[in-house]
Formats: sequence, C-alpha cells, structure tokens
Amino acid sequence: MKLPRIFAIWALAICSAFLPAQVSGPAFDVSTVDTDVAHAMREFHAPGVAVGILVDGKVVLAKGYGVRRAGSPEAVDADTLFDIGSITKSFTGMAVAEMVDDGKLDFDTPVTQYLPGFRLYDPIATQLITPRDLLGHRSGLSRHDFIRYSTHLTPDEFIQRLRYLEPNHTFRETFQYNNLMYVVAGYLAGHVNGTSWEQLFHDRIFVPLGMTHSNTSAREIQQSPDFATPHEVKDDAATPIPFYDYQSFGIGPNGAVNSSVNDMLKYLAFHVGDGMADGQIHRAISADGDLSYAMGWIIEHRAGYRLLLHDGSINGFTAMVALIPEKHTAIVVLNNAETALPKAVAENFLSRYLSLPFHDRIDAMKQGLETGRKKSAEADAAFEAGRLPHAPATLPLSAYAGEWFHPAFGKVSMTAEGDTLDLHFDVVTLHFRHYNYDTFVASDPFTGRLTASFHLDAQGKVTELSIPLERTVKPSVFTRPGKS
Repeated sequence: MKLPRIFAIWALAICSAFLPAQVSGPAFDVSTVDTDVAHAMREFHAPGVAVGILVDGKVVLAKGYGVRRAGSPEAVDADTLFDIGSITKSFTGMAVAEMVDDGKLDFDTPVTQYLPGFRLYDPIATQLITPRDLLGHRSGLSRHDFIRYSTHLTPDEFIQRLRYLEPNHTFRETFQYNNLMYVVAGYLAGHVNGTSWEQLFHDRIFVPLGMTHSNTSAREIQQSPDFATPHEVKDDAATPIPFYDYQSFGIGPNGAVNSSVNDMLKYLAFHVGDGMADGQIHRAISADGDLSYAMGWIIEHRAGYRLLLHDGSINGFTAMVALIPEKHTAIVVLNNAETALPKAVAENFLSRYLSLPFHDRIDAMKQGLETGRKKSAEADAAFEAGRLPHAPATLPLSAYAGEWFHPAFGKVSMTAEGDTLDLHFDVVTLHFRHYNYDTFVASDPFTGRLTASFHLDAQGKVTELSIPLERTVKPSVFTRPGKS
C-alpha cells in the first residue's frame, strides 16, 4: 500500500533524527529540568510529573517524577499514561489533514457538503464554515464549554445541539478559542473515513507512529497497567478525583488523547521533523495579537525562532508541549493535577535553551495564582455587599421548582431543598441561594459565580429562567416544557 505523503515525510524525519546533531554547541544540561520539576512539585503540590525532551532530534530526557496516585507508592515513569487535554487538538488537525491527503476532504470546502445536517446559530457561518475554519478557531462561536461537562449526548446529538448556541462574533471576524469546533472537526474526519474519530486516530496516527500505549478514552486508560490518576489540589493537598469521560458528552477530538512521555516523544519527533501534509499543519490560520494559531498549534516567535506550542487542561490533568522545529527540539511535560507546573517547567526550558533572559516562571506563576485568588475573593466580597437588605423572593421556593427546558441542554429539573434551589443537569448540579428578589446565585467550579433570574408573567406564574452559562453572550433562557 502506498504510504500517504504525511507519513512519507514523517519517515524521512525519523531517519534524520538519528543523524549527527545539526547545531554545534554544548549539550543541554538536563539537570536544570530535574531541579525545576522538584521545585515546581513543591510549590504546586503536584503528585506526579513526566518530562520528555528532544534536542537536535535526539532524546535527552524521558523521565517520571513522583507518584501516579497520591498516597500510593507506584512511581511515575516514562510510560505512565496521562490525559494530555487540548494537546489532542494537534492530533485532530493531523486526522483532518490525513483525510485531505486521501482526497476525502478539502480544507476549504464548506462543512455542510460533507455533513448536510450540520448547522450553527449563525446561518452565514453555517453556509461558509470550512474544515480550515474549524481548526483555526474562527467560527465566531463563543466557547460554551458548559455543555461539554454538564449534558450527556451522543456525537450526533452534540452536532445537532450546536445550532442553539449563540455566537459573540461574526464569522471569521477574529480568533476565538473553541473546543466545540474541534469536536466537529474530529467528527467530520471520522465521518468521511467511514469510522469513528477514535478509530481514525488509532489507525492513522498511533499505529504508524508507534504510539503503542496511547488511547482516547477514560475507560481504556484505566485498563492500562501504568496510568496516572487525576487530582484536585485544594488547601495545599492533592486529592484523587474521577476521570473525565469525554465520550459520555459526545465529544473527545478536543482533548481525549491519553499518552505517555515515551509515546509523545515519537509524536514530537514527527512534528519537529517538518511533518506536514502539503505544508499546512503548521501554517497559521488565524491570529490574536502576536500569537497565531495553526491546526492545533499556537505559533510564537522567540529569539528569531518559530515555536509551536500548546497546553492542555482537563479535570485532574495538565500538560504542555513546545517545539522549535528549526532546531529539531521539543519538550513535553505531563502532570496528574490541575496546576501551572507543565507550563512553568516548559517555559523555563525554552528560556534556557534559547539563551533568553531568565525569569523563573515557577515562582512567577505561583505568585500569579495567589494574586488571582486574592482578586477573586475581593470580587466575591463586593458581590455579597451588593445584596439588598429587603428584597425577598416573590414566591415560595417551591414555585420555582420543576422541569425546565433549553434546546441545547434538553430537560433539566430544579428542586427546592431547604433554602436552596438545586438545578440538576445530567452531570452537574448547581446549588442556588437567594440573592435579590427573583435572582439567585450559585458557585460553579468551572464557570465561577452564576446568577439565575426568574421571570414571572402577568398572572404571577414563573415562566422563564435565565442563566449566563456563557458570559460573552446573552443568558441562556430555559422555559417550562410545552411553553414558549
């Protein structure tokens, strides 16, 4: 069988990785990374970390630090699996490019020609949006991340519900990071291939690159003999939490890849070896100030070099990759906790390797987190101070309870429990307490503080519930089932 162009290029890149180093000079001192990781693990209370580094196309570090699960002795090693979060987006870009290479897709043909039932809220975006737009974050759609962890959907249902999510920019007006469009891109690639996106990733990326441990599901990672457990860090202690199950929400091409340092080094060797389909994977599509975005890669320029970067963050895991293709150099940092550690360690490596003025990003990010917590506490205090002293709810709490409906989220139920209104989505329950009149407030760990405002009709009946689930657009309006 003829090898597709994308992997023909990769084969040449892998061969070149074993040639003598192309850049003369002293070898990079990997002991600085050991020191950084130890420092960052103390500061961020991270239970486990894995780091891999390529310099001049050669592996100079592939190592684990700490433990796979807090309180357990099993050590992290270079084969330990972590969820890499949004670094998955570069895999999705590759999968789409593979389908272009096979002649099953075109980067600039409207998506509706492949998925006739695909619709967005904006009819112009629906008509014109292409795979390149999906991958370049220029759909105009707000993030709307609440749907991807609150509501159980099949992939087909997820695609159908997108039409009810409002944009905050016109189509192609600006770069705007969006997980949901990457779900569409992966779904589309699988659809034209006649498989699921999961099977496509396995057959066309994992197998050819020799990524024998990598997979795309929370179930599969937990069946591995060597995997890291996700953790939440609270009050300076890491506590294990459940895995985030992408597939139960109908998603995954935005962040579901699980991989190890050893497997990721194979993947990065492909990319620093100029692994591109017709030169497009690493080409900028959209921009935000000094940053550009390619197909799953953020593009920056430092010290005269072009860098490709991406971080990843999902419940209990964070990760970072950074590539300097011209120097055939890359770093991957994986962490089994929601911390700034991967970005801090990778940034320190880049500063040292590129001989840039060095400012320890570990201490800087630690200070930034503390400043952010202080500002958040001040904002909460100001919000509480805004309560009116005599502004009771119009009706008893039971009048607000019952079923509610939104076309994107489906039916949800609200129950009155003591002085609290609990709004139950499939997975998330929001606990609302009274604020002023017919407005209630909840604290959601993902979206922050949320307000719920009820509307009463002329007869005093509760008819609408408005919640700003996406802060950049109008609040989502829920109605009583059967009523408009």
